[in-house]
Amino acid sequence: MDAKDWIITAAIIIGPILAVQIQRTLEIYRDKRLRRQELFKTLMSTRAERLAREHVRALNMIDIEFYGRKFFNTRVQTPKEKAVTNAWKNYNSVLFEKDKYRTLEPWLKECDKHFTSLLYEMSKALGYDYDEVQLKRDCYRPVAHGDVESAQYAILKGLESVLKSEKPLPVTIIGEHKKQ
Repeated sequence: MDAKDWIITAAIIIGPILAVQIQRTLEIYRDKRLRRQELFKTLMSTRAERLAREHVRALNMIDIEFYGRKFFNTRVQTPKEKAVTNAWKNYNSVLFEKDKYRTLEPWLKECDKHFTSLLYEMSKALGYDYDEVQLKRDCYRPVAHGDVESAQYAILKGLESVLKSEKPLPVTIIGEHKKQ
């Protein structure tokens, strides 16, 4: 057999194997991108409802979806992945620092700042052209949603304090019932 015959035989054998491997690699990258986009869409669609379960679930998936790759037992992240995970760490840190603030308002502003930074880094990593002002302000949330959440929270806190015997259950007698 000549060298030419060996090359043709190798191409016939290796060609389909390489094609399958390339297709598999492309599918892995496509699936990863779709998962990241879905995560970003969830955070964008719930950015005015940060107590929503799907919002919290999406936040907790950031470390997984932007983890990077393992290469010889070493984690390797692209600069964009690193920017996203760092922004998430910073935001997550602020979420646990509520007690450092005298009132709720400065803490909420700090949370907003870091959350917007997280969305901005994710948008850059996914190739979207958003600016931070747009990410912060371009969302709609009816006032009634906030009112309902506040009322539900107040009811739950009140009920909790009654059940823990921290407060008595107020009872008002309105009228008398007469037996006949």
